[in-house]
Amino acid sequence: MSQNVIDKYKGWEPVRVREDLERKAFPYSVLMQHIDGDFNISTFVRNGNAFGAEKLYYFGQRKWDRRGAVGTHNYKQLNHIASFDELVVLSQAHRFVAIENNVGCAVDINSFTPCAGDIYLFGEETQGLTQDLLSLCSVCVFIPQFGSVRSLNVGTASGIVMHSIASYFASHMKGVCAI
Repeated sequence: MSQNVIDKYKGWEPVRVREDLERKAFPYSVLMQHIDGDFNISTFVRNGNAFGAEKLYYFGQRKWDRRGAVGTHNYKQLNHIASFDELVVLSQAHRFVAIENNVGCAVDINSFTPCAGDIYLFGEETQGLTQDLLSLCSVCVFIPQFGSVRSLNVGTASGIVMHSIASYFASHMKGVCAI
């Protein structure tokens, strides 16, 4: 039986929850780079579940600590991408959007228009996205900040971005961009 779920899903088997989430997912996916550490992957999975991402990917190391996902990985599959070549193939079928605050040509998320099929890429805490991953991206988006720190925790940033994208699709589903 499902635990840590909204009332609608109380008593449902995980497979039924997963199927319902797939049916009503928004037309965007997210990818997190996982090279040196897995500190934010569980938050990333929880955010993907909470904000209706269609697919969740991670690139790099296969192992990650599921405790912080609080069971949400049972309802949203996290797809592992083992090689850069797999990323290249994926980038040919989708627009890759980098979430990066240290790129000069980045677009403010408040003026960015999502398109159906976009995949949003998140880097790691210390280095952001690698240059190889950035080279696959069509556009870079940043989250404006108003304090003294230069960056946000990747888990926090992924939640802000996914909320923004989900909110856009929730209010604009009839005018979704085509790839």
